[in-house]
Amino acid sequence: MSTQTRTLFFLTITVIVALVLSACQPAAPTQQAEEGIVIVIPEDPPSFNPAITDAGYDSLVMELVMLGLADLDANGNPFPELAAELPTEENGGVVIDEETGTMDVTWNLRTDVKWSDGTPVTADDVIFTYQAIIDPAYGTWIPGIDYVDDVEKVDVDTVIVHYNAVYPGYLTQFGGELIVIWPAHYCDATQGFSAWDCARTPLSNGPYVLKEWVNGDHMTFERNPDFYEKGKPEISKITVQIVPDEAVRKTMLINGDADLDMWSPEPMINDLKDKPNVVVSISPTNRWVFRLFFNLAAKGTTDPVATPHPILSNVEVRRAIRMAIDVDTISKNFFFGYAQPAWTEFFREPYVCTNIPRPAFDPEGAKAKLEAAGWIDTDDDGIRECRGCGTAEDGYKMEMEFITYGEYGEALELTQQYIAENLAEIGIKMNLSVVEGSIMWAASEDGGIEQNGNFDIDIYDDGYAGIDPTDFIYSYYHSASATPDYGTNYGRWMNEEFDALLDESYTLDTAARQENFCKMAEILEAELPEALLFTGVNADAHSARLQNVQSTINDLVTWNAKDWTLAN
Repeated sequence: MSTQTRTLFFLTITVIVALVLSACQPAAPTQQAEEGIVIVIPEDPPSFNPAITDAGYDSLVMELVMLGLADLDANGNPFPELAAELPTEENGGVVIDEETGTMDVTWNLRTDVKWSDGTPVTADDVIFTYQAIIDPAYGTWIPGIDYVDDVEKVDVDTVIVHYNAVYPGYLTQFGGELIVIWPAHYCDATQGFSAWDCARTPLSNGPYVLKEWVNGDHMTFERNPDFYEKGKPEISKITVQIVPDEAVRKTMLINGDADLDMWSPEPMINDLKDKPNVVVSISPTNRWVFRLFFNLAAKGTTDPVATPHPILSNVEVRRAIRMAIDVDTISKNFFFGYAQPAWTEFFREPYVCTNIPRPAFDPEGAKAKLEAAGWIDTDDDGIRECRGCGTAEDGYKMEMEFITYGEYGEALELTQQYIAENLAEIGIKMNLSVVEGSIMWAASEDGGIEQNGNFDIDIYDDGYAGIDPTDFIYSYYHSASATPDYGTNYGRWMNEEFDALLDESYTLDTAARQENFCKMAEILEAELPEALLFTGVNADAHSARLQNVQSTINDLVTWNAKDWTLAN
């Protein structure tokens, strides 16, 4: 072999080896991540301030750009964001005065977090946020704010929150899924917390920065080069695309034109579960509880003592209604097996009560209860009438309005119809209505159906985020929340023993809380102010190439967007 031929041979071999090695190596993560991802949601977020609107989509985008003092992971474990560490009694961050019953919580901030204009995040921002929230003209109510007397600045990186009582939800009071810390030097305090411009054009201290917002079309976020966690986020760009039609969003996921769909409902999950390029992330536990809200006051009123409901004021009637509903068929036929039966508020860690057995589906037993309660069908028209029922005049028909909200979709409307069929079989006629959620849940002065008591029975999904149920339970069941617009005790149920147990549960003593909660569960089971039926799955569908997505009931799916990566 000549020298020239030998040289050419080795050059050829070298090129071939180089090509083979190049083909075997994965693409650099940064190169892959430069492609960016697309999140599809049905409507624009109202703003970046979910403390005001709590639409879900506001929390979704908020988590991309802003931070609170602390947050919760998918398993309910708290972790610090702006805080250097979580304050506890053990590390001296929480001090309880046993004589006065007050509590002080000291927050030490990280010193390496900056706003996207280069300004450091400081204690002044925390105090500014607190003062904006409590402003009597332009502020808002957030859970536990009534327990806060003041927020004191110790130094540039330290604040103390002074509580007038023990508040167990302190870790996420200025964090979590609704609250972030706002920049004092950027937001206009004169505009007020509920309306300031910085809620539409936020200054970032989170993993991404808002670059563009075209209403009705898209939002563009780019990686924050000064994010305090070096090397994160890996994905350079996130586009949030507004796609109102669910079928279109599903098709985009299947075709690879979208990477994430938030709050995917059960029918969509069922359609996507076998698609090779789509993954469905389901939260470790369920949050959304589908329940019947009983109005214990006469429709159109809000005082169950002065004007008791002619049918629902009898607990045996409420119990018969629950007995007649076939939850398992609802789960199988309308929620594709994803719905799980639920019958007590305390079914989630860390507070689980096992002292309440699952109620039986027993239509014949339900009929017997109604007969015993004085509701009898004497004219054989299929609808019972009061015959000595004690809550209505004799001859009063067992007929009521049954309302749900339209935004959830077909699964809930089919459930509403099926429950009406279940109740018709035991002699109760339900007239179905589907309304907009914004009308159902509006304030009384804005015509809110529930706040004004303009309903008999409603059905929809709700449950608490996080690991502390006290504020949620207070809003739904405490007597103080039965006053219109002061809570969500729409049924106007009141029980002094329950109130006392709940008030005592505002403590850091977990054993005492567990005991109280299970006693409260017994009272709720005995009086049945609401009928819990089943939980709906909390899920988010995403492309197979998008890694580290974890659906959660404690926050929106973007809670850990800084950790997302793209598969090679």
